[in-house]
Amino acid sequence: MMRSKSFLAMVTALVLGLSSTSAFAGGWGPYFSWGRDDPSAGFPDEFLDRVDDFVPRDLLEDADLDFTIDHLTFGVVYDSAPSRASTINYRGTLGFDIAINSEIDSVDLPQIGEIDLNDVGLDMDESGYGFTTTHTLGFGLVQTELLKWWVGPGLRFNFNYYSYEQDVLGFTADIEAANLVIGGGLDTGVNLHLSPNLSLSLGGGFHWNAFGYVMGDQDIDFGALAWGDGPFYFIQVAALFHTGPDKDAWAASPAAQP
Repeated sequence: MMRSKSFLAMVTALVLGLSSTSAFAGGWGPYFSWGRDDPSAGFPDEFLDRVDDFVPRDLLEDADLDFTIDHLTFGVVYDSAPSRASTINYRGTLGFDIAINSEIDSVDLPQIGEIDLNDVGLDMDESGYGFTTTHTLGFGLVQTELLKWWVGPGLRFNFNYYSYEQDVLGFTADIEAANLVIGGGLDTGVNLHLSPNLSLSLGGGFHWNAFGYVMGDQDIDFGALAWGDGPFYFIQVAALFHTGPDKDAWAASPAAQP
């Protein structure tokens, strides 16, 4: 909870800072998004070497872990030209990210004697908390006095940390876990100009990401557990408050005239 409050304080300070400087002329404001990571991963060599004494290595080399992680994110978005008739715009976000519904959909692991490795319990029973940042280069396809539709390549970096208790093969483990995601793809959005001062932005995108996942007991160092890649898709809603030339651009448009 304290981490959440600290992050919110940082976001608030960033918003106030943007509102008081002309260096970020364009549009800025709060945003909210929902997204889903659907990566597939396998066990890395380091992990296979550590368990080779009691699990034959060749039984795990072809194991496939299919993850599903839903993300709720809220934070600050900046757009360099939300309403101006500019061909290119930069769009960046910094957000507090909550990973919910984090689970492994399917895993094909062998049974060793009386131990079924599918019962080890790899799912993350608690939400993970962290941050995400995205950076997009947008190109205006449609630009009128009422809206601006842009599309372009985007990059995303995301980190989440988990800490919880879980039953593993009959005993309770104090689990610490983390996932790290970096990748990119195509983003798009429409800025609807509600007034000279404000646009409502609706958007989304599809990325392909590299995915890393680490899990272990707090008293036992398991090392890296899984890595892989897979798709990520999201939708986003934002409010963009115009500053500088963007405010003047809408005010001078035919839609703003009496």
